[in-house]
Amino acid sequence: MRAHSYLAVLLLAAFACKPADTSASAKQAIDAANAQWPRLTSGGHADSIAEFYTADAVIMPPNMASMKGKDAIRLFFAVINTIDPRPTLTLRAETVTGFGDMALEKGRWHWAYPAGAKLPPGTPAVDSGKYLVHWMQRNGKWLIVDDIWNSDAPLPMAPAPASPPAARPRH
Repeated sequence: MRAHSYLAVLLLAAFACKPADTSASAKQAIDAANAQWPRLTSGGHADSIAEFYTADAVIMPPNMASMKGKDAIRLFFAVINTIDPRPTLTLRAETVTGFGDMALEKGRWHWAYPAGAKLPPGTPAVDSGKYLVHWMQRNGKWLIVDDIWNSDAPLPMAPAPASPPAARPRH
C-alpha cells in the first residue's frame, strides 16, 4: 500500500507543476508583432526588427549558416535592406501553442520586392514558405529565441553536364 501512496503523491505533484496554457495570450501578442513586419521590412528598420529577438537569439535562414545574437540578427536584416526598393515580408501564424512563458509558433511567410526592383542575380522577386519560431516571455514581453524558415520554391537545378565532343574519324 505504501508504494501506491507515493505514486499518488508523485502524480499529483506532476500535474500541479504543469505550466498554464498561454496559447491564446501568446497568439494575440505574436499576431501583433507579426503585423509590424511588413512596415519594418519595407521601411528598412533593421534595429526595430532586432528588438523582436532576445539577446542570445538564433536565426536559421535557408541555405546559410545560423546567426546568433541580436547584433548578428540586426546585421542580417540590414544587409537585406540594402536593396532598393526594399522587400515586404508578411507573416501569418497558423498555430501558436503556449505553456507558461514559452510558445511555439508555426506559420507561413511571403516575401515580395516591388515591381521593377533591381535585384542581385539569382534573387527571386517573390518567395514564400513556412517557419517555426520559439518564443519566450521575458519581463512580460514575448521575444523570439529561435527562428527558422525555408522556402517552398524548389532549389535551382544544376545545368546538365556538357556532352563530350564527338570523336573525329582518322584518315
